[in-house]
Amino acid sequence: MDSYFEKGIRLKGTLWVKGAVRFDGDYEGEIYSSDHFVVGKSGKILGNIKTCNVTNMGFIQGNLFAENKVVLMNDSRLTGDISTYHLIIDEGSNFEGRCKMIDEPPKTVKEEIETLERPVPKSVKVAKSPPEKTSKPDSKPIFPVKKAAGIAIAVLVIAGLTWFYPSKEDRLGPLVKKGYRLLSEKKYEDAEAVLKKALTVSRVEPKVYAGLGDIYFEDKLYNDALAQFQRAIDLSPANAEYRIKQANVYSSKGQIKDAVKSYKQALEIDPKSGTAFYKMGLLYLGQEELEKARESLEMSVELNASAYEPHESLSKLYSLQKNYDKALVEIKEAINLKNDKPDLHLALGKLLLETGKEDESVEAFKKAANLFPQNFQAQIRIADWYYTKGLLDESLETYKVAETLDSENPVVQARLGKIYSDKNEKQKAKLALEKAIKLNPKDSLSHYQLGKLVSSEGKWGRAQSLLSNAIALNPAHGPSHYELGIVLLAREKLDPARDSFQKALDKEPENSDFIMGLVLAMVEKKELDESLELLLPVSQKEPNNPKVFLSICNVYTKKGYFTVATKHCEKSNELDKGNYEVMNRLAWLYAKKKNNLKKAFDLSSQTLKAFPKRPEYIDTLSEIHYVRGETDKALEKIQEAIKLEPNNPYYKQQLWKFKNIKPNPPA
Repeated sequence: MDSYFEKGIRLKGTLWVKGAVRFDGDYEGEIYSSDHFVVGKSGKILGNIKTCNVTNMGFIQGNLFAENKVVLMNDSRLTGDISTYHLIIDEGSNFEGRCKMIDEPPKTVKEEIETLERPVPKSVKVAKSPPEKTSKPDSKPIFPVKKAAGIAIAVLVIAGLTWFYPSKEDRLGPLVKKGYRLLSEKKYEDAEAVLKKALTVSRVEPKVYAGLGDIYFEDKLYNDALAQFQRAIDLSPANAEYRIKQANVYSSKGQIKDAVKSYKQALEIDPKSGTAFYKMGLLYLGQEELEKARESLEMSVELNASAYEPHESLSKLYSLQKNYDKALVEIKEAINLKNDKPDLHLALGKLLLETGKEDESVEAFKKAANLFPQNFQAQIRIADWYYTKGLLDESLETYKVAETLDSENPVVQARLGKIYSDKNEKQKAKLALEKAIKLNPKDSLSHYQLGKLVSSEGKWGRAQSLLSNAIALNPAHGPSHYELGIVLLAREKLDPARDSFQKALDKEPENSDFIMGLVLAMVEKKELDESLELLLPVSQKEPNNPKVFLSICNVYTKKGYFTVATKHCEKSNELDKGNYEVMNRLAWLYAKKKNNLKKAFDLSSQTLKAFPKRPEYIDTLSEIHYVRGETDKALEKIQEAIKLEPNNPYYKQQLWKFKNIKPNPPA
């Protein structure tokens, strides 16, 4: 090497060198070399290079013209265009630009340098002057005046050009400012155009590359964003903000190790960067490295006490660790710093729910909704709370508000369907549930709810289809198996019904409803003693469950043990006054026992007033009339029942009995 510029040297201007040169410093400007110019690993060149041979092991931002050869070594970076006769690119080098291969360079660089060099002459040769002419003593030399005037005009022209054409710095600043303003307004396409225009003024301003990186990051062009942030870092290595942005891109790409490395580099530059600690904490939190996340977020809270975000994230972390007391402290501190942010009140409400403070939680949800009525999650939470409290009207109104915010949300439609169903508004419930299924065909609960609703209307085929879908989507849902058993039983498919009830019971062995469902199928198969073996222990465990005693009553009725049946039915009626099914069964048993006929008549009249078209209730009243000796009334009522169910053999048998067998008078 003829010349060596070591690391740490910083130069700016135009460099003319002869011989082989190695450059490990920083240089901004044009370089002309006559032989071989080597940029070392620590070398950084911002400008064009014109030489015979060039080898890059460091960083060059500018165009290369090498009349013979360009070599780009491993780990080198070049941003700019190449013109050369030979090109060698090692694996691992980074080259962004265009390349033009030349056949015969028009002029050697050595010749150009020699032409451009202008040594100062040792002496000045003066031409011989012509013979003097006589002139008047007071005459003035004309030539010097003209020359002076020309010089003056040239000076004025140069001054004018300087006045009317601003410097590079004066042109660059407004472009950068405008680009960042457009970026803040989310006008990314316009911002990109302005910042690219700024590059035509200067290619060495890191803010321009950082701004382009922000734009590409927002557009999810992560590789392009990384390239721009790297350029900004190369130009301004001590800028921690650029490394944080670089880390954010790595994080979005899922390159976690690279992201952590960049965050740590930012902290090496600025150990008090609360933002770097916060971002790194979020990264660790996303990776469920909770201890590292806690350390980073706590440092962020300490370094940036006025920011609410670290407190919010630290609250989430403590919540994951089930440390609800600390989580509440942090979220409340976040609210103190940013009281007008609805998401913080929403988070507080969720935490209060977790700790059993329901009344306080709903106040937090209401605060979130008041701050931002369009906050869908807040409305949903409030509606859920009303629903759990049994306040169906309030819950319904709040869900309606949520529906105005997102009418195509399947969760809202499903919950509206459930509430309408609970309020016995069947048509509205069906519409909401149908829409929920259409929006989310995999919603097993909506299939179940709609199947149950359709089943109550006696539409057994549709109900079976819906409930089968619910089971296919969620085989572990016991209620779906139970409701399917009810449908199959109604369709007289006893064995499949029994299987469905058994599957429901397998999911929840202690569920008394599922036990009673299985008993329904067993009774139809005449397995009466086995049914009682299942039911009697349940009545001891649940002595206040009226449905269990009604089920036992029905089994004893099937066995013909009317006295014992009546005892259990009276118990059920005592526990659940106003249950028309129980009232009808008890009235029928009194008629069969031929006692309490007045009470039997009162009970039957009440059931028919509520359901005048229920044939089984009409049959009970006909039996009471028959026992009381009122045969004409009995015949009238049983014929009314037969009109409603013409093919019911039991009603036809009752008609024959009323016509042909005289009743025994009551004792």
